[in-house]
Amino acid sequence: MRSILVISRREITRLRSRFTGRSRLFVLGIFAFAALLSFVIYHQGPIISKALYDIGVSPNGPSVADERFNVLSAGGNAGYAMLDENDIDLYVPGDEVVSRPDDQSQYTAGAFKQYIERQELLRISEEYKDNIDQAFPLRIEVHHLDESPGDGGPVPVAALRLLEPEDPAIDGQSVPMVPNVPEVSGFPALEPDPFPSAAAPSASESEIPMAAELEPSGVGAEPAASATDDAVRRQLEKYENSSGMPEFKAEFASESEIIVPSLMTPPIPLSQVLIAFFYVVPIFFVSVFFTSSFMEEKTNRKLVILLSAPVTPLQIILGKMLPYIGYSILAIIVITVVLGGNVGLGLAIFVPIMLFVLSIYLMVALLYRTFKDQTFFSVLAVWIVTAYLVAPAMFTGVNDLSFISPLTLAVLMYRGESFTVSQYFLSTLPMYMVFAVTMFVGVRIFNEEYLMGFRPLYRKLSEVMGFLLNPKHLSLSVAFLSFILIPVAFMVQFASITLASNLATPVALGVIFVFSIITEEIAKSAGIAVLLQNGMIRSYRGLVKLAFMSALGFLIGEKLLLFLALSVISDSMFTDAVFSSGLLIAPLVMHFIATAVVCLVTMRLGVRYYAVGILAGSVLHTLYNLWVLYGIGGITP
Repeated sequence: MRSILVISRREITRLRSRFTGRSRLFVLGIFAFAALLSFVIYHQGPIISKALYDIGVSPNGPSVADERFNVLSAGGNAGYAMLDENDIDLYVPGDEVVSRPDDQSQYTAGAFKQYIERQELLRISEEYKDNIDQAFPLRIEVHHLDESPGDGGPVPVAALRLLEPEDPAIDGQSVPMVPNVPEVSGFPALEPDPFPSAAAPSASESEIPMAAELEPSGVGAEPAASATDDAVRRQLEKYENSSGMPEFKAEFASESEIIVPSLMTPPIPLSQVLIAFFYVVPIFFVSVFFTSSFMEEKTNRKLVILLSAPVTPLQIILGKMLPYIGYSILAIIVITVVLGGNVGLGLAIFVPIMLFVLSIYLMVALLYRTFKDQTFFSVLAVWIVTAYLVAPAMFTGVNDLSFISPLTLAVLMYRGESFTVSQYFLSTLPMYMVFAVTMFVGVRIFNEEYLMGFRPLYRKLSEVMGFLLNPKHLSLSVAFLSFILIPVAFMVQFASITLASNLATPVALGVIFVFSIITEEIAKSAGIAVLLQNGMIRSYRGLVKLAFMSALGFLIGEKLLLFLALSVISDSMFTDAVFSSGLLIAPLVMHFIATAVVCLVTMRLGVRYYAVGILAGSVLHTLYNLWVLYGIGGITP
């Protein structure tokens, strides 16, 4: 541990030396600009376009005090002529609004409508302040209900009750006004019961908090009014001072909050996803410095000096990574506190993302020799990781496939909603496993010959496979290699499901098949192909044995992860179609045959024709999947 801390302190000193004088001010300026830009984007931008719309107003028309409009005085026929000649985009003769059918005029009309609506709300609010007895537009008290049916709780529809005067009575009995509600999401249709039995619980007996009933007269009306008037006043003051911009908060409406729809500006679409992504940007930023520092020391051969010191490769990697882990954790804590989230949950959600990103950048630094290659593949890694994290989170609350990304958990956290342990591990376990595999691989390849060598990417990857295989225990090594490649294959497959979820079902299944099958066949056969390339397999019998061990290792890891995944996303039609089979022997036989075909073709034709073997094995794998779908699954083509 002492060696790790010494290397970490040295790394911090090197990092601080890179930001001295003007460079430090430059970096701080970039941070400030990024923060300001994020704030402006979230708030849909300030009004930077003054006099964007040209409108004509007659002398008896309304006064317009909005910087977006360039107001011209035009009376009578002159205003209509200016509108026809495109000199103005909108004409307001008195209390009317005249526009053209073209886009520019319609956009102007829409902006003018928003302005008039705001002015009307401000007028009503002034009257409401002066005379509290006057009615204000609709106000709503928000309560969050559990959507899960069958838990013995009340049906959510029954909790809806109109705040009306006493309902008309039938034979002296008060009849609750419950409309016919069609069956939705598994809930039975509610039929009105004009004569409910005494034993049947009424809607008012549910444990869901309801607003107090408004009595037609008497003291019953005062508590309801006093309970919401203060909330309305606060929203009026906020509306007058905010220029209608949305409030910067992740949760749309909290429990028991009083909202006035006419005063609200809804948040921009996917705002929760944007807030969650605010965490990822600093992690990427820190990771860039990590890989740059690694590449600089590798290029200057300082890593070779470290290798000659009495420290292990694991201590070197952890020592250089530890400061950046600390910076990332500090950024996560600060952002969570600023946004008002739960610090513990924030760390639990974003620490695996941080480790995942650092592991990818570690492999980039270890695999590539020049800054040019490192820059290119770092940008590619940013694009891939961003797509993997953000795309599934956009389906939060719509599809359980969103739990592929940990950002979904962050969205739920800021909405005040809970998630299960299974959902947490589905999102984060692959990232933990990728980090563990990356550290294991990094330690095995951390030697001078590999780090300083110039070789094509496929050669360096094959060397990585060779370092992971033990010549004395080839069977166990091949099975273990297939097992540890499961997280990578798992993430690629689930990313393909997310990308294909908006396509037509046949096309989507085709896309999923292509990504999934090719990824699996490469993961199962890559280690054996490396052994063939190095001449370590001499007989077909030994090849078949290794193919079986590879299939067995892959199947074990696949079933463990799918068991976790199916417990969360079993309602998805794609996972029902692809993973619905409960067989255990058939998948093992399929994996074995497909892997054996890939390896036999490669051994027969040579490693240069490895792609042909992958194609042959993929065809057999596809036939098996079609048999599962249309044979066992009963899906009609």
